[in-house]
Amino acid sequence: MTWFPDLSQYTYMQDSYLRELTPEGQDTQVKLNVGWLDSGHDFPVGEPPAGFLDDLAQLCATNAHARTRGWHRCNLPHEQQLEYPFTIKVDGNQIPLGSAEIRVSSADGTMLTAPNLVWHYVDYHRYLPPPEFVEAVLARREVK
Repeated sequence: MTWFPDLSQYTYMQDSYLRELTPEGQDTQVKLNVGWLDSGHDFPVGEPPAGFLDDLAQLCATNAHARTRGWHRCNLPHEQQLEYPFTIKVDGNQIPLGSAEIRVSSADGTMLTAPNLVWHYVDYHRYLPPPEFVEAVLARREVK
């Protein structure tokens, strides 16, 4: 998986965005990274608020962007080998994780982009995303 610090400028798959351009042709949307974890870098841990994982799972099911043709594997430590693609069950459907992004809008309109594997990071590895992301997921401010 590609690693980016939380709340750093998003640059991973810029071409996948439908850009709102100024008359000068400049992209005006602020986009930041969330949850691009890697085993070589520390990350914040903690317990998310009640309902966060359920809302995040719904977003993984309904808000997939920038799909790729392969699967990113979690390279963080596991007690047992994971089967890939890793999936979660949402409304009776198996949702594969590791080949798309989810996008939400913070309260100030900043686009926050995370790999959909972020659900696994929060659930299994206790990753605690930045408050802006947690709030945006709970508010269900999806970017279409």
